[in-house]
Order: sequence, then C-alpha cells, then structure tokens
Amino acid sequence: MTQTAYGQEGHFRVGIGLAFFMAPAYPGSDSERLFVYPYPSWDYRSKVLDLRHEHLHEKLAPHSRISVGFGVNGSPPVAAGSPDARHGMPALWPTFSLGPDVRYRSPWRPLDLRVFVGAETRFRAALGPELQLSRAGTSAAGFWEVKSRHGARWPFSLSIGPVWRSRTANNYFFGVSPAYAAVGRPAYEAPGGYAGLRVTGAITARRGDVSFTVFGRYRNYRGAAFLASPLLKSSNTLLLGVAVVWIFLRS
Repeated sequence: MTQTAYGQEGHFRVGIGLAFFMAPAYPGSDSERLFVYPYPSWDYRSKVLDLRHEHLHEKLAPHSRISVGFGVNGSPPVAAGSPDARHGMPALWPTFSLGPDVRYRSPWRPLDLRVFVGAETRFRAALGPELQLSRAGTSAAGFWEVKSRHGARWPFSLSIGPVWRSRTANNYFFGVSPAYAAVGRPAYEAPGGYAGLRVTGAITARRGDVSFTVFGRYRNYRGAAFLASPLLKSSNTLLLGVAVVWIFLRS
C-alpha cells in the first residue's frame, strides 16, 4: 500500500487469521506453553482517527501532535493444577483490560521514523464460569514508542516502558492464599506498585491479501513490588509469536 493511499480519507482494511505464540504458562513462570488463538484484524485511518486492532486513537485536531485513545488487551487462561509453581492451585481465568491512553508525537523523526511518548491506564476484569466478570485490578504504564512511516513496505513498531499495577491486579497473578500454601510455596499477599519493565515489538510483511506479523513481548520483573512471591520463578520472560491474516475487505 502506498503512502498516498494511506493518506486517503477513510482508508480501511479488515481481515481474519490465526496467531501462534510461545509464552510463559502464567506471568513470571519459568515454564512455557504454546497458545493458538483466532486473530481478527482491522485498520481504519483518517485525518483525525486511527483504529488498529486493539487501539483507537483520535487526534485533538487534524495536525495535532497529541492524540487520545482507548485500548483493549488481555491475558490467556491458566488451567488448574498446572505442573509448575501453581500446582494444586485453582485456574486463572482469562482477563480483559481496557482503558484510555494519551500520546505525543515528537517532531524528531530519525531515519523518517515516528517517535511517540505516552501513558496509559487499564481496568482489568477476569472472565469466569458462565461468563461471569470479576474485578482484577488496575494498571498504569508509561511508554516510549518508535513506528515506521505510514505506507512502509515492512511496517514495524517498538515500545518500551515501566508498568505499575494495583494490589488486586498483582495479587491475581502472584498471590497465594493460605488455603493453597504448600511446602516451598508459603502464603503470600502481593502488594500494589511497580510491576516491571515491558518491551513490545512487531513487524509485518504483506503479500497480496495475506499478511504475516512477527511479534514479541519481553518483561523484566527486577525491582517489582511482588518480587518475594513464591510464584515468581523468572524475573525475565519472553513471548514470541506469529500471526497470519487474510485481508478480505479493503477500501
């Protein structure tokens, strides 16, 4: 897609595919598992609106460097009795996070790249049996992000920044109630606070109506508020995956 086409009013693309990724069995785990999920893809851009997959951004004015947005993401479930530090503990239900963010586009464009700084907050809920929702805490993050120019042949993005989470959010993943304490796994209540450094990146190649995206996320938990949790078995975790998408509708 050319840069001119991307600049047209109301450009959009819609597709469907699959994502395959290797990730820790749960946040902070030292064991990994393969996840496979449907991967819907949508892309809409105008002079003031930018909708991409899990994010919606709107510029305050057509040529403003400041944009406000709304994002959605989540975490996969963890089965009960996982053969790791959570052995004998109940399942972790999938969670969904949504909330606002704000970003500023820097006038500095090294190598014609787009540079952003911003902050986000997310409200998390767990989806339990019979589609029941329960609160799973909140989080906040700051980030520095680099993106390729619009219309690049190989679109990519790279983001890095710290994350903070509430006590409820940290306890959902890293807490151990007295009922599930065991030898080598004492009861533990995770406090709120710093939740580590997060680095995310993705690069996409397109061939006709099919796109291939390689993506990753690195987390460093050094200095995290829950560092004493018996469930935190690795202070460095990595998620790596690939998504294959068929674009079936475009403007």
